[in-house]
Amino acid sequence: MDDILIPKERRDAVVLIGVDDRDRVEFVRVYALTEELAMQALEEFFNAKGLFPTDYRLVSRGNEPVGGRKAITTRSEVSLSSALARLGLKLLSNGILYLEGVNTIYQITLVSEDLYSTILSGREKEVQGSDENLNPEDVISLGVDVLVENLSGRDISDLLPENAVLLREPPLEKVASLLNEERDYPLVVETKNAGKYAVLDFPVVVRLPPLTAEEFAAELSSRLGIDVDPGLFSGYLPEKLNLRNAKALVKLVEAIVEKWNLGREEALKLAIKLNLEGL
Repeated sequence: MDDILIPKERRDAVVLIGVDDRDRVEFVRVYALTEELAMQALEEFFNAKGLFPTDYRLVSRGNEPVGGRKAITTRSEVSLSSALARLGLKLLSNGILYLEGVNTIYQITLVSEDLYSTILSGREKEVQGSDENLNPEDVISLGVDVLVENLSGRDISDLLPENAVLLREPPLEKVASLLNEERDYPLVVETKNAGKYAVLDFPVVVRLPPLTAEEFAAELSSRLGIDVDPGLFSGYLPEKLNLRNAKALVKLVEAIVEKWNLGREEALKLAIKLNLEGL
């Protein structure tokens, strides 16, 4: 494989990198037709750039379906480009890998130790869903194993890479087994209690906190088309301030309006009482 650093049309492998404002390579992903070609391209790229493999950490490798992609370019990898941009990195490549007649490709992904220390620094490193610089998309889009403590009720399925597997509240033993296996996909475990999996070595934990009373009220206002006072939820425990409960409240309000012919404001107050206290 010649001219590894020259952008051109390719039929064997392509190298995608994320560089910072000093042109330091912090992220490397190779797509290739086979594992052998991927490793060859990676080795040649490191040699050509004068980089040391020991300065990088392997975070993902394996086969993945081509899907509807006709070629792999920086333009085709929109979610990756966006995730890297939020980390202050620019996505570059050494060309275009054409995928005509190809059903699966092999990918290998590495991140620098510096980047790993920033966002993947072990179990004690947590990415808050409300962080101004790092969003859940930033980490999940990188294609690494992630434990998500989801107290917000947000649907995270739309954040997953194409080949990721999502498990909701799986048994500890199953997760431990999967983490120790050689896999060709990243594992995303969603739970309401991250402590259940504290003994496991997930590279990163993403925490999505409950909504505030103001956010919860705004969500209801949007769905019901009425002004909702956040003070109505002063008696709610944090675990009830989530999107799933907001959706449930909306359904309850609509049922009360239809069945008992009440106005939405009055129906909401009754729905909150039923939701909070029961009968």
